[in-house]
Amino acid sequence: MLTTQDKEILVQLQENGRMPIVELAKATNMSESTCLRRTKGLEEAGIIKGYSAILDAEEAGFGVTAFVQVSINQNNEAAFDKFKMAVKHHPLILECYSLSGPYDHLMKVVARSNKELSHFILKTLRTFPEIKDAQTLFVLQEVKNTNSLPVKLP
Repeated sequence: MLTTQDKEILVQLQENGRMPIVELAKATNMSESTCLRRTKGLEEAGIIKGYSAILDAEEAGFGVTAFVQVSINQNNEAAFDKFKMAVKHHPLILECYSLSGPYDHLMKVVARSNKELSHFILKTLRTFPEIKDAQTLFVLQEVKNTNSLPVKLP
């Protein structure tokens, strides 16, 4: 169970993961030692998984984003395992989720161009094991994109 102080730390770190402990303590109205202890505790508990730079995909040269829905031949559990292993090792696939419903998985894919995305869909995706069907949805405009969890909800 997260305390009010833990939530304050998480809100601040989601806004600025590089915030020095001195500033974090000040922003959360805690002593530096208490803030550091609580932050380390959140890390050790796995609530804070890590720290990283968040890149702008378009500015970094990846101006094409698509979501690909995939159905797997459901012969056995090994089919899903093979597919998941292929997904984990492909750099253009940023996210992949197992789903309920008509498709088994949803992947978020980025590419530098439509040509690169087309190659991924028509050539690379076909080499993935056990794919029965795939549907690609091109992103026209990003409306909202956040990694920040609403930890202060009641």
